[in-house]
Amino acid sequence: MQIKIGRGLGEAWALAGEHWRVLLAYALMGVVFPYLFLSSEPIFSLRNIMAVLSDPWTNRLGGSITGPLYLIGIVLVIVFGAMLAAWNALLAEIREGYVSEIMYGMVAGFAYILAYVLLYMVVALVLVLPLMMMVGVEDWVRAGPIVAGLRQLAFTLIGAWLLARFCLVGPIMAAGGRLEPFSPYVESWRRTASAQWWLFGFFLLYNIGFGALFGGLVVLHGAVILVNEPGSLAETMMSALWVVLFGLYFFAQLLIPAGLYRASEPGASAAEVFA
Repeated sequence: MQIKIGRGLGEAWALAGEHWRVLLAYALMGVVFPYLFLSSEPIFSLRNIMAVLSDPWTNRLGGSITGPLYLIGIVLVIVFGAMLAAWNALLAEIREGYVSEIMYGMVAGFAYILAYVLLYMVVALVLVLPLMMMVGVEDWVRAGPIVAGLRQLAFTLIGAWLLARFCLVGPIMAAGGRLEPFSPYVESWRRTASAQWWLFGFFLLYNIGFGALFGGLVVLHGAVILVNEPGSLAETMMSALWVVLFGLYFFAQLLIPAGLYRASEPGASAAEVFA
């Protein structure tokens, strides 16, 4: 079935209006809590990162890398668990309540992460490793700005295409209450086949748009840090802006795939918004 992006966005808008309380609840779980959790680790402070970059020989953060990696692992499980739980709430035929959705999300989210990591390891082995061997590992790592820019462009294009082909994996898992993540990858690949280049263009623009927002906020936050004392009101407001931006990204990551999933269903009656 041909997926129409306009119809998918209409479905996403309809889901947002119908389930806004659910979305806010899972944004609290998948955005606010992880943000506060990571804020406890100094290495994730932009002020500290700027200090180290400005004078790497005298500015040091104490502690082991194990702690931050451990925190990132926990946060990933929480975030993906919140996403799978939210998709289950939005797309399942019968809701079973927050407790059941969260329990499902934690298990399914962990499986989703493993499959996701495995996919990108395979992509790296198939696409990246041969190129590294051809140009040499040292030349690959220490490439000049032009080569590095072309390399980043290639990664962006490949990433957008993979996102287009596998954007339905999470919704397919959650709608059916599945815990096994591999058959949803096959199903997403099949459903997106006829519209893959339209979806590729859409997700490419989507990634560029959010990338520009993230980059702009980093620059703005850096400027605030340079002219304000630690713990100032302006820096606190910047933290609030980060939470808002992460929240918008979280909602987009949830609603757009959910809307495209509904639009890809045979006989789906899509909302007419954006159609």
